[in-house]
Amino acid sequence: MQDEGAEVPPPAIGNFLVDTGASVTVIDPTLLAPLGLATTGTVPCHTSSTAGAPVDCKQYDVMLIIPGPSADSPAWIIPAIPVLESHLTSQGIHGLIGRDVLDKAIFVYNGPINLFSLAY
Repeated sequence: MQDEGAEVPPPAIGNFLVDTGASVTVIDPTLLAPLGLATTGTVPCHTSSTAGAPVDCKQYDVMLIIPGPSADSPAWIIPAIPVLESHLTSQGIHGLIGRDVLDKAIFVYNGPINLFSLAY
């Protein structure tokens, strides 16, 4: 939560993977750290690499802005939602867009032509 009168940090920009298997949105700490946010707690997380045992992940409240397909298209602004922190840059991404965001939109993936659309 932003303290009243505190300066809003500059936006952090990254490449995100749309992950229909992720129940929540996840962001790499390299994107979160410069924002200077306080954690809102920790959440036990199960991933494909935790072998059935939960791992505690830090949680933050962030506002997401997903740009439109062109400069004159409106951006999709998602007010503060809880996101989790996890190291993802080794996979070439800064985060995962999970179903907590996708459930507010229409997402269509056309595999044969390698095209997706997101309507909000």
